[in-house]
Amino acid sequence: MSPSTSSYLAGMLALFVGQRILDGIDEWQLVATVLGAGALVAAAALRLRELRAAKDPGLRLGHRLALVLLLVGVGATVLYVGTTERFVTGLHLSDRAEERWLGITRSLWPVVWLLGTVPLLAVDHALRSSPVVVPTRRVQETLGHGLVFAMGLCLVFPLNFIATKRNERWDLAYFKTPTPGTATLALVEALEEPVTVRIFMPPSSEVAQELRAYFAQLEGPKVQVEILDQAASPRLSKALAVRDNGTVAITMGDVSALMDESEPEPEPTPGPEVDAPEPEKDEGPQPVTKRLRVDPELDKAKRVLKKLDAEVGKMLIELGQGERVAYFTTGHGELNWSQEKELLDASIRALRTRMQELGFSVKPLGLTEGLGEKVPDDASLVLVLGPRKPFYQAEVDALSTYLDAGGSLLLAREPTPMLEGTVVPSDPLDGLMTKLGVQMGEGILASERNVIPLARNRLDAFNLVTNGFTSHPTTRQVSDRSEQLVVVTPATGHLEEVPGQENSVTFVVRSLAYTWADLNADTRFDGDAGETKEARNLMAAIEGGGATRWRAVATADASMFADLGVGLSLGNQRLAEDSINWLIGAEALAGTTESEEDVKIEHTKEGQQWWFYLTVLVVPLSVVLLGAARLRWRRRSSSASVAATKPAPKPETPKPAAPKPEAPEPEAPESEAPEPEASESDDEDDDSTKGGAA
Repeated sequence: MSPSTSSYLAGMLALFVGQRILDGIDEWQLVATVLGAGALVAAAALRLRELRAAKDPGLRLGHRLALVLLLVGVGATVLYVGTTERFVTGLHLSDRAEERWLGITRSLWPVVWLLGTVPLLAVDHALRSSPVVVPTRRVQETLGHGLVFAMGLCLVFPLNFIATKRNERWDLAYFKTPTPGTATLALVEALEEPVTVRIFMPPSSEVAQELRAYFAQLEGPKVQVEILDQAASPRLSKALAVRDNGTVAITMGDVSALMDESEPEPEPTPGPEVDAPEPEKDEGPQPVTKRLRVDPELDKAKRVLKKLDAEVGKMLIELGQGERVAYFTTGHGELNWSQEKELLDASIRALRTRMQELGFSVKPLGLTEGLGEKVPDDASLVLVLGPRKPFYQAEVDALSTYLDAGGSLLLAREPTPMLEGTVVPSDPLDGLMTKLGVQMGEGILASERNVIPLARNRLDAFNLVTNGFTSHPTTRQVSDRSEQLVVVTPATGHLEEVPGQENSVTFVVRSLAYTWADLNADTRFDGDAGETKEARNLMAAIEGGGATRWRAVATADASMFADLGVGLSLGNQRLAEDSINWLIGAEALAGTTESEEDVKIEHTKEGQQWWFYLTVLVVPLSVVLLGAARLRWRRRSSSASVAATKPAPKPETPKPAAPKPEAPEPEAPESEAPEPEASESDDEDDDSTKGGAA
């Protein structure tokens, strides 16, 4: 770092210490300010001297730019002076003008200082790395890099200013408070007495606004909405049993009497005792309040707000319709909500949850609960879902007596394959179905198309779906949207009407026309065995009785109410809701309940096992195999590229064959005359010949 830049940074540090750290200590502040200003002047003088001494064009350009950047940094200190209290007071600005002036200068001087200091350090580094000769292009590129970096840092200041002035929060997670569904609106219309909704929340709570927006759509002659602070309404809070904020209280009736009772009794005044008559107590109906806990913090309240419509609907049902109790028969292998049952076609946890949202209290009903004698008097509905073992006759008699008294029954049977050699025991439930006016047909319905591929084999022929609905209150929602909603009926049988019965039987769900009743459960259509393709009855809505009317729903499939149906198919859920509302005589309250809650993904034990093997074995092994294949491919590619770029070997030139040794000339016989001696000319010719040969 050059002496000029070192002096510049030291001067800036001295000014910072004097203005920020030593603020209030006038003597030391003045000393630090003077030292800082002197260091800045010295830095400019040193840079100017280096500029005059430079001979190379690149060095001269670098020092000239460094001097300009140094002056820009000094200019930032001048802007900082405009933010001091003494300077602003001397301008005599109005409050609004002073706020604007300080907002501009306080945001501008750090930006100017960065635009001068950061490029200065970059250019100085380029000059110190080549003190003799430096290319002009290198100086320009270094300046550009420094400016880009400085401008990136400058973005922090306007963003910080905007964030302080506009405190906004972005929540990227999906969240929405649902709007009232058609079922909730119908419940409000069916209220016999008006209700008051009191939202106890802090005034600044965002949750209060979410709740207010929801209840504003229900507000009217039968619903009044108030937002209160619990601390500001202690008497009302005590009367409604609300201890703190974060509670939604829905009350039917007048709470003024409870508020009067909560007042402390006045102290007796001195004087003669007089027997005052006791005030007569009003024996009218007491107000009923239902409470819902909602956290005042939005992040903690999102879970409740997503299912707010279902919670409010349940509270309105309890206030307007009274308590509902649904009994599920047990002890015969019926579908139940036990946690041990993990198969989707054997569990009814989804149905139980939905019935609780509809305001039902769900209870089991078996021999230990008194089914052998009678159905409890508080039963609003009895459900018999897929029994695999026969009922006792006493249990069936209790169900029949319950029906005759105006009860409501949902009876879902399962088909029995009629295989050769199989003896099917008699079940007293067959007699109860005959009393209803229907009976189970033979075989299991199958189809070659429009099935759900669950097993991925021939058994999928039994996994039927249908949108064949009759216009009836039990199928109101699915029949209105039959093009979008279908009902899943796995391994279903079919119903037949008993001739000569007097009940009103309406078949509300039918199979599609290309299904057949598979009599031998081989999943293959066999016309020679009497199997025919036609639409068959799957579900019936029945009304009967004399002066006391009863209602029943009978189906030839229980899996349609299991988690495989209600839990996964919206059509099955809507069908179950409408059927239950019709059975208890609340078909006018049928409708949809809105919810923004995320659907929980449930896996069966078999599915969890496959997920385990996929994550532990299949995925890692696939990664290893793909890596090995790619490595092998890269090696082959590199070998091929090396072979392609390697120059071809030059053809070898044949070496000249070695001269064969000449045979020695035979010696002349002694009788011959000696050869004459060679002359000098001959010797010269011979030497030239040897040289040419050589």
